Formats: sequence, structure tokens, C-alpha cells
Amino acid sequence: MSKITMKSVLLASAVVIIAGTVFIKFGLVSKPNQLEVAGLLQPASCDFSEGQKSAFKVESSVTAENQSDTFKGVMSWHVDEFNGDIAKIRASFTDVELKQSMTLPEERADSPQGQIFFLEVNKSCIITSTAFTKSWEPKTQLLVAALLDNLTFSLPKKNASHWQLSALDGLGDYTAHFNLVNESPVQIQRAKNNHLTRGAVDDFGLILSVNKSIATATFNRGMPLWWQSITGEEEISVKVQNEPEIRMLQTFSLQRDDQLFTAIEQIDWSMAEKSTPYDLPAQFDETVQSRQSYEETFDSFINAINDPSPRYYEAALEMAAWLKKHPEDVNLLVSEIYGALDDEARPTAFLALQLSGLNNATDALSEMVFDANLSQGDQSRAASALADIGEPSREVADLLLSRSTVKDIAGNTSLLGVGSMVDRSDDPLLREYIIDSLQQNFADTASQSEQLTLIDSMGNTADPAFTELLSEQLISQSEATRRRAADALARLNSEQAQPALLKALISENNSSVSAALVKALKDSGAASSDMVDALAKRVNSLDPQLRAASIDLLGAQQTQEAKNLLVTQYKRESDVYIKRRIGRYLSAKDLR
Repeated sequence: MSKITMKSVLLASAVVIIAGTVFIKFGLVSKPNQLEVAGLLQPASCDFSEGQKSAFKVESSVTAENQSDTFKGVMSWHVDEFNGDIAKIRASFTDVELKQSMTLPEERADSPQGQIFFLEVNKSCIITSTAFTKSWEPKTQLLVAALLDNLTFSLPKKNASHWQLSALDGLGDYTAHFNLVNESPVQIQRAKNNHLTRGAVDDFGLILSVNKSIATATFNRGMPLWWQSITGEEEISVKVQNEPEIRMLQTFSLQRDDQLFTAIEQIDWSMAEKSTPYDLPAQFDETVQSRQSYEETFDSFINAINDPSPRYYEAALEMAAWLKKHPEDVNLLVSEIYGALDDEARPTAFLALQLSGLNNATDALSEMVFDANLSQGDQSRAASALADIGEPSREVADLLLSRSTVKDIAGNTSLLGVGSMVDRSDDPLLREYIIDSLQQNFADTASQSEQLTLIDSMGNTADPAFTELLSEQLISQSEATRRRAADALARLNSEQAQPALLKALISENNSSVSAALVKALKDSGAASSDMVDALAKRVNSLDPQLRAASIDLLGAQQTQEAKNLLVTQYKRESDVYIKRRIGRYLSAKDLR
């Protein structure tokens, strides 16, 4: 794989790697527990007091196409203050080893060796914010932010064995699912599911999927209740137009060892600036400081898009950074959209407005959604950007719901966008309002095409409130409705849907619907002998999509019966890519 290809992947998809563009948004309001069973007898909380010190060995590596970036170091931290809810912690890395063979030289981060940064950690052990002094090089900030994102685990409340949080990483919005594995010591497993990829992935046709994201953390009650150890692994597939698929594997670990603590210089918190969700990467902020005018910024914007290896996402980020410093120039970019802006640049211009997060950008997008002087494509782009800009609000939800009553492409985009606002919002009243609106719209329409769009919008919410309604659609006479309902349930990750999904799979004859049902069962964590029996009839399907989905679900079972089916399929499989997929779940000994 060429360096040019790798750079396009990193910039365009904002993949979470050591030196990649990372946005962190943990610590949102927890969604309701999907399953309440006997868990911890007493609620767990992080144990902080002023003056506490600790040290952690941290390692991370990202590999793709025989190239890799690796990090090793010791993170020391000192609790400066604890107010009963939030601990303010001073931290630094020492003994750092940083190798970046996968990252282009101009994109590489400097070592964070000895540099001081700040954390705020709540009683559930969630890192709620990070802050860096101005001396930090921007890419080094992103390096540390990516490392810290891997370490975020939420402790459970009393009697909870399953719980979840909405979160955001470099790929987009996702749901972090936690399971209590053991009570003493407290051991928690985290899985990332339901990624709703945004930005470059949506606007520029990248195909990106999270194949696996599993991590386990141990907390020792015999010591101050912080991380004792963490291990994790993520596999991400990235497909760029006219390029072969790229698989990226990230592994990371943490081990607490207080004997490695290194004293941290006392620095006042007022000298640091917090990194905020949806803030633009600092290097783009620095780039625009050297610009003299909007015209210069716009010329750079167009040149990046017209580059032989187009830099769409980079162009949008630089333009957004300029707009954040010059809000009055939003009108100039809007004028370009209404003017003769090239079709190649239009999606990037809307993305720049979205990333700016500005109120006047929101106002402009609100008008453009309804402007018949714009093409359906531009109205749709405005609706998509409006759903993603800033914090979700009732005003924007009402506007998109109103636009969705016009039965055209932009109306459908508006309906899909308002669904995604639920997963981004931590306002229970707004979430309930949108959920009720989508349910009522579904009950009121007899149009199958509108029902399909509503089903997709329900999936975009990632909220289990739609489990019953979507499960009922699995027995529809329409194959399209059954498949779309299964796809939506996969994004809800709802355990309550498992019986309906399995029943539908047993009786389903359509291969594409079956593949969607299998994926939904996998994402909901289903496991049963009846399900394995159903997969035995599908793992050798002529449809490669159904074979692949069946293999992934069998691989997640970790039972001898499932393993036997995988071994049998491996021996008769002729597709080399499918054989590699099976090989993820079997050892060399299994395949002898």
C-alpha cells in the first residue's frame, strides 16, 4: 500500500490510530440498561482523594499492510483536586518509545516525553475532558487523545451487569456496551457497536466498517479503584474508491505499576486549554492563522479538492477552521454554493459549514433545506449537515420533520437525519420527542417507501425503544421491509429482539434478508444451540454475503459445535477472502 493511499485513508475517514484525527465525546448520559440482573452487590465508583499518585505502563500499535505505528510509555498522574464528583489530575508520559513507519513524515507526532497534560475523571472512571498547554504540538495532542480514548471504561451501578453509553470516536457516533465479567476483582468488557460514520465517510463514498472492537478492564478493590489492567483489540476495514480494501488492526494495553511513578512538575490549570467535542484539530487552526483573507483560504480549499489525490476532508477542516475565526465569512461560502461552485466541491462545502458548528451556519443550512432554487442534492446535503451540526435541538428536529413531509429525496434525507439526532443527544426530552414523532409517522403512513425510510431513521437512533415495532416488521410480506427492519435492529443492538430475529431467520428463504438477520443477531450478542443449527444451513450459502455473516456469528459463539462448522466450511471454501475470514476464529491447530 502506498504512503499516498494511507494518507488519504487517515485524513478522509479520521480513523482512530496513533496519529490520526480523533474526536472524543465520552461521559454522555447513559441510556437505560437493556438488562438488569444480579451484578455488583454494591455500586462501584472511582476512588479519588487529593494527593494520590499512580503510574501505568501504556502500549498501543496500529498495523496495516505490513506498516505500523507503535507507542510505549509510562503515564504518571497526580490527583490535584477532588470535589466529590470530578477528579482533576495532572499527568505526563515518560520512558516513551514512538515509532511511526505507517504515518507520512509530515503527519508524524512528536514524542510526548515529559510534557504535562490534564485530565478530568468522574466517579464512574470516565475521562470527561483533557487539556493541554500551548507548548504541545497539535499532532502530539492527538496522539495522547487517541491513547486515552482506548482507556475509557464506565463502572456499573448497583445490580447492573449490562449498561451502555453513547460515545464518539474518530469513526463517528457509536454505542459503548459494557458487561460485568467478574465482581472481585471488578472486570468489565467493552464492545463498540452501531458506528454511525459521518463526515468523509458519508460525503465522499468511503466504505468503512468496524469488524471487531473488544476490550477488557480490571479494577482492583484492594487499591484505589482505578484501572489495574486493560487489554483491547480493534479491526477496521477501509475501502477507498478504486483502491483495494485496507484492514487496520489496533491493539492496546495498560498495566498499573505505581513503582514507576515519576514526579510531575506543578503547573497551574489555567495555563491549559480543554479539548472539546467536535473541536477542529489544532493543526488546521494553526494553518489558517497564516492566511490573510477568505479568498486565499477558498483558493486552498479548491486546490485541495482538485489535487490528483483529492484531500476532501482536509479541505473541509481548513475551511471550517477559517470560518470559526471569521464567522462573517459563512455568507461568502454560502454564496459560492448558490453560485458556480463545481459539483466536485459542493459536498465538501456543506461539510465545512457543518464542522464549523457556527450558529449562522445553522441558520444558513436551515434556509437551504427549503430553498427550491437549490438542487435536490444540495437540499439533501443541507439537511444532512443540519442534523450533524452542533448540539441537537428541538428547533432543528422540528425543521427536519417539517421538511420530511415533502416527499422527495431531500425529505427522505431530513427524516434520516432527525433519527440520527437521537443517538447524538443527551437530552431525554428531545430524544423522547423524536422517538414519538417517528412512531406516529409510521402509524400514519400507508406508503411502503415512506415506511422504509422511517425504518432506516429508527435504526439511526440506535435506541431500543423501537425494538418491538421493528421486530413486527420481520414477518412483513415485503422482502425489502424485512431486510431493512433487520438492518435497523442490528444498529439498535437490542437483546430483546433476539427471539424475533432467530424465529425470522429459521423461516427466511431470501439470502439478503437472511444475511441482515444474521448480522443483527451477532450485534445483539445472541448465543444458542438453535441459532447454531440455523447457521449450519447458511454457512455454505451460494451468497458470499450470507456466508460471511454466518461465519462472523459462528466465530462469536466460541462453542465446539460452532467451531466444527467453521472447520468444515474452511475445508470446502474456495473463496480466499472467505477462508481468511474463517481463519480469524480458528487456530492453526484447529485447521490441521
